[in-house]
Amino acid sequence: MTATPNPPPEATLLRLAREAAGLSPESAAARMTVRFSGSRWRQIEAAYRKDTASEVVAKAPTLAQMAHALGITPDRLEAAGRSDAADILREIETTAAPQPAPPSTATFAGLEDWQQKAILNVLDAQPRSTREKALLLHTLAEQIERQAKNENASPS
Repeated sequence: MTATPNPPPEATLLRLAREAAGLSPESAAARMTVRFSGSRWRQIEAAYRKDTASEVVAKAPTLAQMAHALGITPDRLEAAGRSDAADILREIETTAAPQPAPPSTATFAGLEDWQQKAILNVLDAQPRSTREKALLLHTLAEQIERQAKNENASPS
């Protein structure tokens, strides 16, 4: 049986940045511009895949995307020994289009009373802290924005 390896510095950096942001692996993965799962995020942070008892090292493009989702700078990736991913992250940052500001009418307060109550009832269906509710809404908003972007980009 293969011993569980110690995570490399870049995996530790990802975990610390994610935890500092108060995100689960699933929430962090949802922030990525590419499709990614929370379970794969965990494997990369742990540097280990339990089902195959094998070591996991993130490829440079994947690591750069993960770092971008957490706001990790290229300099920090270089300090962790991953200049290959840092170079890709710099390119991601250079080519990333600025996010347009949401319309001022798209606020929670702008919704009708029954719409606000429906959203709050769904959030209260399971016990959640205020912070968890805010992260859930933020993640949902990002997913909706990505869907809208994909719909606008796809040919009719």
